[in-house]
Amino acid sequence: MEDRPAEGRRPWAARPVLWIAGLLIVGAAVSYPLRPRGTGTTESIRSGLRTTPDGVAALARAIERMGRPVAFRTTPWADADPLRGTVVLLEPRRPPSPREARAVLDHVRDGGTLVYAPRYTAGAVVDSLRPPLMDSLGVLLRARPPLEMPSWTQISARWADHPLADGMAPPLPSSHAMRVEGADAREVLAATDSAEEGWLVAAEVRLGAGRVLALADAAPLANAEADDDPLAVLAARAALAWTPPGDSVFFAEFHQGIGGRRSQARVLTDFFFGSAAGRTLAQLAAVGLLALACAGVRFGSPMPLVAPPDRERRSPLEHVSALGDLYRKAGIATTLPRPSQPPSRRPGR
Repeated sequence: MEDRPAEGRRPWAARPVLWIAGLLIVGAAVSYPLRPRGTGTTESIRSGLRTTPDGVAALARAIERMGRPVAFRTTPWADADPLRGTVVLLEPRRPPSPREARAVLDHVRDGGTLVYAPRYTAGAVVDSLRPPLMDSLGVLLRARPPLEMPSWTQISARWADHPLADGMAPPLPSSHAMRVEGADAREVLAATDSAEEGWLVAAEVRLGAGRVLALADAAPLANAEADDDPLAVLAARAALAWTPPGDSVFFAEFHQGIGGRRSQARVLTDFFFGSAAGRTLAQLAAVGLLALACAGVRFGSPMPLVAPPDRERRSPLEHVSALGDLYRKAGIATTLPRPSQPPSRRPGR
């Protein structure tokens, strides 16, 4: 006789609830550190569509109210619509590729304008690791000392003799600074650090018939600080003065991670097949499903076709039908003979 565990005392390996809970816990523990970062609340995104403190929607609306049309470009600079007008690129989360850098610089040489602030990263302060656009412009950010905190800086800024700086309010201290090497650069906002070295916070770079307004930091242009920092006024002045009449100011939203042609399915596909973290998570999920399939755990008890004898119940119709079949097989008549006369009634009725 087969030994079966008592009801309610099945081994843990035969309980599907434990398997499901275990897989969910392991999947959550593995996927949390590998989750796509996306647009976290602690991440600064200098988008003209973003009205949060880190966005630059206030700058975009100010330029539009002052008479220059504003548009938001959600396509790359290469293999797409040609560039025109003024292009605004502030701390891009997706640095332009070499082809895109060449396209925007050709646009500037033809008379266009670029307002550009690189993102402060480890590569931005190393000459050999600069992104293509920074390298082409010769922009190198100042490496900040380890003990220099954002709330306490040793860089004092001053306006230079430049048409954009006429009548400006005194500049605020700056956290970042830069140098422009190998280009026709004219200082707009200069700075001096604690070592008495000269740096630039804002500079005009001449390229052919166009100009580039290079900024060391885009934080003063953000919604949280634009009302108090005159550097935001400088960026608006450059966009108004250097944009050709009848043209627009285009904010590069594609390089902020905002693309008009990327659906949610496309984002998930790119994550699971286009990144190392996504491929790792997909492989772990596949291994877990394969292990579950090989274990052959039943999700629930099988339902027998015939109920056990002690639990079998028949309806009255089934009972009568079965009894009739037995009578028919035995040759016993199942109908009573019809009486020739009706039965006599009882007296008194």
